[in-house]
Amino acid sequence: MENWEYNELFEAINETYNDFLALNRGQKDAIARTAYEYINLGEIEDVIADVAIGEILLTHDKVFIGYIEGITKRLSKFHPLDATGELTQEEIRDLTNRIHKVLEGLEQVEIDYNPSVE
Repeated sequence: MENWEYNELFEAINETYNDFLALNRGQKDAIARTAYEYINLGEIEDVIADVAIGEILLTHDKVFIGYIEGITKRLSKFHPLDATGELTQEEIRDLTNRIHKVLEGLEQVEIDYNPSVE
């Protein structure tokens, strides 16, 4: 993780989401814009971004199917050994736990099939 500390990236994503949410354009717009801001940061950074976005999505009444499918697919491929050398053992444990919570939560959310952010 070249440009970010573990917790710093989670905090930045949540702060960005809240900043976009403050623009009063709705949760769908805020999450879409936040996700766009944090794509292609690096292998482990992208896993952290998916977890942070997933955690935010779990607070929504409905979640767009595209987020569910994409995040589930990417997080399901994560193996803790992938983060060795980039994260501490404590961070890897925390990330693994958060991944499991997001994956379990996404299985239970109400699905939104409308891609519109309106």
